[in-house]
Amino acid sequence: MANYNFEKDIELGEEGEYRVRLDLESVGGKFIEDNKDNSHDLIMKMPLRGSSDYKLVSYEIKTDVFCRPDFDTGNVFIEFESRGKNSGITVTKAEWFVTYFKHFREMWYIKSDNLRKLISDNKFRVHNDSGDLGSNTKGYLIPRYQFKKYFKVRVIPKNLTK
Repeated sequence: MANYNFEKDIELGEEGEYRVRLDLESVGGKFIEDNKDNSHDLIMKMPLRGSSDYKLVSYEIKTDVFCRPDFDTGNVFIEFESRGKNSGITVTKAEWFVTYFKHFREMWYIKSDNLRKLISDNKFRVHNDSGDLGSNTKGYLIPRYQFKKYFKVRVIPKNLTK
């Protein structure tokens, strides 16, 4: 997130979830539910390619406002621990993991299992003490452009507004 304030970060996270929902709806998805625990953020009914059938798909969504045009770390931050407990990629049951880069108007989609494999196959730098004050949030720093080929990157059209 980057506000270092839990309440503001929740608000930004919900905005990111809404933006991803709009993006998925723009490709034929139907909103089913949102969720407030750490298993997933959204469930969407997504069309199966080449078929009239649909599949329920779950998404974990993280909003990044730290990276911006005037200050870009070049990384995707993947949280794995917060407040001394497993979190983020470690606990999600979502099929897909999405990082929404608000200031770049990009969404980086990756299947959660593929992200776990990418992390286990590489020695990404770990960043400690992120998140709001006292959360001791930890995460992997994945060099965005070096590993972009593992993600499906979607640019958000300007007409997708709240």
